[in-house]
Amino acid sequence: MRDVAAKPWLRRMTRRRILIVGGSTRAAADSVRRAGWQPVCADLFADFDLRETAEVLPVSNYPESLPDDIKDVRADGWFYCGALENSPDVLERILANGDQYGPLLGADPAAVRCVRDPRWLAQVLINSGLPILEICDERKPPFPDGAWMQKPLASAGGRCVRIWDEIAATSSYAESHYFQRRVLGVGQSALLRVEAGRVECLGICQELEERTASRAPSRFTYCGSYGPVPSTHRSSDVLEQVTRIAQAVAERAPGLRGLMGLDFQWKDGIVWLVEVNPRYTASVEVLELAQGRSFLNSDCNRESSYSDAPRERPPSGTIVMKQILYANKELSVPDLRTYLPSTDSWGIPFMADIPIPGSQIDSGWPICTVLAGGETLDEVTTCLNERLAIVRAALDRVE
Repeated sequence: MRDVAAKPWLRRMTRRRILIVGGSTRAAADSVRRAGWQPVCADLFADFDLRETAEVLPVSNYPESLPDDIKDVRADGWFYCGALENSPDVLERILANGDQYGPLLGADPAAVRCVRDPRWLAQVLINSGLPILEICDERKPPFPDGAWMQKPLASAGGRCVRIWDEIAATSSYAESHYFQRRVLGVGQSALLRVEAGRVECLGICQELEERTASRAPSRFTYCGSYGPVPSTHRSSDVLEQVTRIAQAVAERAPGLRGLMGLDFQWKDGIVWLVEVNPRYTASVEVLELAQGRSFLNSDCNRESSYSDAPRERPPSGTIVMKQILYANKELSVPDLRTYLPSTDSWGIPFMADIPIPGSQIDSGWPICTVLAGGETLDEVTTCLNERLAIVRAALDRVE
């Protein structure tokens, strides 16, 4: 018999179930719980804190095995997170299983293929008269003068992104790729909701530029962000440009719906689109906790007459920051359960994505996520750095 007292999610089996698939589903699972629903998750890591609050399904060979891994699941809706936008064929196979998972609460595979194609995106921007970062096909590489970025066609979190210079031009690059004009601006990400072709901007986060504390394996690896970006005189202009870009994309990709992210560079008053992530993004957790409201609430409840709608927390007035800590060597993870967050999905945890003690992690792979909140950017940065130092010290004691 399963221990109901030890697993909080077993006590909530009367709630409607939302299936989540992706590389790491913990943040999305917490968002589902904030929306008042029960998460059922299949992902690559199946971390300890996820197992405490969600029903977790074993995955045999991520991502190819996902359709088979979840074939016996029954749910009231489902969605995916990173980096399944790079595997629309897997999404199609999941959809082919029928309606046993309920409606897809996100972009369909056809829309994913469009928005993840840099040539398609470029044409949309050109046709809409919007600013565009010039792109080149891998068959006609630009001159390697450092003015371009070399990027995989199937990438997530900055994986294998590099500056196209003489060193890059003389080294191997095994993946299909393209080149994008480089712009040195402020890296930000907008979170948007698309519904019936209309776009709403939910907030903007800023990427963390200091990667030393994160021990990120490369300068372009995603290591964290904070949000919402404090209001300035230019905020309304950024929101207007971001919304115009997202609206142009949504109008030309009818299957684009639900939450999505726009990564961009802000420079000289112009929003330069870098890429579109047509799914739940890292910004959702940050902005939900900072603003005290659920962004999945309407998506989850639109498809159901379920009446026990969750109570949204009042805006907290805080800035929330998250930073991913990477392994700088191969290690066996020590017991980090001391930092296990409470089951309150609205609390800002000390740490999340906590690996099972003894898990083997290769150098360059993510270990965990450290979070902090505060009323000012200085306050939250100081708090996060203190927490990072504690976790790094615990990890450094591992031989």
